[in-house]
Amino acid sequence: MIAVISDVHSNLEALLAVLAEIEEAETVYCAGDVVGYGPNPNECCELLRRRGVKCVMGNHDFVCANLDRLEGEDPSFPEEDRALCREMFKQKNSAARAASVWTNRVLTPDNREFLRNLPLSISENKITVVHGKPGTKADMLNEYILPGYNTQRLAELADGNMLVLGHSHIPMRTAHVLNPGSVGQPRDRNWLASLATFKDVWYRFTYIKDEDMSFRFVSQAVNMRRVPYDIKTTMRKIKDVPDLPDALADRLTVGL
Repeated sequence: MIAVISDVHSNLEALLAVLAEIEEAETVYCAGDVVGYGPNPNECCELLRRRGVKCVMGNHDFVCANLDRLEGEDPSFPEEDRALCREMFKQKNSAARAASVWTNRVLTPDNREFLRNLPLSISENKITVVHGKPGTKADMLNEYILPGYNTQRLAELADGNMLVLGHSHIPMRTAHVLNPGSVGQPRDRNWLASLATFKDVWYRFTYIKDEDMSFRFVSQAVNMRRVPYDIKTTMRKIKDVPDLPDALADRLTVGL
């Protein structure tokens, strides 16, 4: 079984509940935004690293890991990336900006480097994972694909693979695209953490000559799942951090 998650957003309680739910998965992918908004950025980074989850970079990962590099000289941070980071930070609402500043300040050097080095996309196991959508770096980090979007073209960009996206925090499943929804901050008016799993579906048939049974791969079945978690603890942790707006806690209860 393959599991896909997205948009953890530093919500440790939700991440622990989801990983327990998919403990039997051979491979787990995360479609970006490990950090941002929530109170446990370091713990979430470290847990995903220990679990061997294959993550791509999201817009919050990019901004939170690089805010400290916007000023001064840093040859390892190209000017085009600096401009993109600055623009994405400006686009955020006040709560998201406050959370990004706090997260950048508390990230350990190891976790900051982990986020900075995440790939923009992963293609393997017949799926392509990206946070926004295939295209430019700005597209991959920050382009919203919402329910109702014509996904046929996206399948072509993914070279025929199932395209796994994040960013919208809204679960979506079409013939070509899957968004598992958000682990740490769902926005579909459902507070439960969201994820999806792939399982190979095999067709059994009998050989005419010797009646031996065999199997042939047909397709992958996708299962969208919701998981309860200790939301009160997450809310309390957010409200205990003076630099995180209380609204980031309150929104969790209504799935917005």
